[in-house]
Amino acid sequence: MFLVAIGLSGSLLVFGHEIDQLLHPNRWYVADGTERLSIDTLREKLNQALPSHALAGWLLSEKRNQPDQVWLHFLDSDQKKEFVILLNPYTGKILGKLSEDLSGSFYGWVLNLHYTLFMGSFGYFLTGIFGVIFVFQGISGIILYRSIWQNLFRLRKGQSLRTYFSDFHKLVGVFTLIFNLVLGFTGAWWSARSTAGFFARGFSEEKKIGSFFNRSISMNALLRDAIDQIPDFRLGFISFPHHHEKDPIQFYGTEKEHNPFRSRFGSYFIFDSESGKILKIFHLSNENLFYKIVDSFRPIHFGTFGGMFTKILWMILGFAPGVLYLSGIGVFISKRNSRNRRKNEKYRTISKISEND
Repeated sequence: MFLVAIGLSGSLLVFGHEIDQLLHPNRWYVADGTERLSIDTLREKLNQALPSHALAGWLLSEKRNQPDQVWLHFLDSDQKKEFVILLNPYTGKILGKLSEDLSGSFYGWVLNLHYTLFMGSFGYFLTGIFGVIFVFQGISGIILYRSIWQNLFRLRKGQSLRTYFSDFHKLVGVFTLIFNLVLGFTGAWWSARSTAGFFARGFSEEKKIGSFFNRSISMNALLRDAIDQIPDFRLGFISFPHHHEKDPIQFYGTEKEHNPFRSRFGSYFIFDSESGKILKIFHLSNENLFYKIVDSFRPIHFGTFGGMFTKILWMILGFAPGVLYLSGIGVFISKRNSRNRRKNEKYRTISKISEND
């Protein structure tokens, strides 16, 4: 059932943002403006509209009709909880405020189900284990189905229900083998990397919260410096130091915006949080094949690499574990009924023989 939940929630996530725009257009839909305001201008508007706060992260909108998402802590509150501010990038108007995990939105709620099964860090680790199971399920399926390719498209409708369910189960299973292998491996990879990070930090809680960077640093100037180094750099996310002093400011983006197998965050810059000086440049185009393959996991996992066609296909294939589960139950019930019928026929035959004697 856990695998079914992960598969079904993954299907819903494919169009999660679009569903949010339908359910809450006042929060998640913005009219397409001519040009977005600069980060510095938007920061100033946030400072004017909100009480004292510490910026944590800034996700720039992927599509022109979507808001920016800004993670921040309100410093005047008792627990300094983290929230997400939905911000119109063309006007600077605040459209809404959500909890840090976005659970107040359809996308965030389903995302929590998909990644953690509502069990926090343990659930995230658990879904990684299920990702490994997906991979082995795909490998075992290839071995199991290696001799049935010639009859793959045969659905024997004129035969018993058991035969039909068996054929249908095999057909769906074969077409989801590669899908399960790819999604299981990419999901397990992310989970393993996050778990390794937890171990590296010793599972310590980061309780110190503040704005640990020079507030006079211009994000526009940093972006210009980044574009000077990588001319086609397109900013996707900014990470602000908010837990430790001397942590850097980090810009994540891409220089291959139209490459379908590149994520929005494959290249990055690390800046000194006091001076704004560039400390490190990671230019994905200049890196080896391994990093490019890892970066491609995001568009492959979410099915965005082929536009609307692959998104719809990924949504359909995401339902496959549920279909396999139900068809498997159908095969099981059919086999059980068949055994019961044979037993009943055997008993009737024995009874008739006894009566004749």
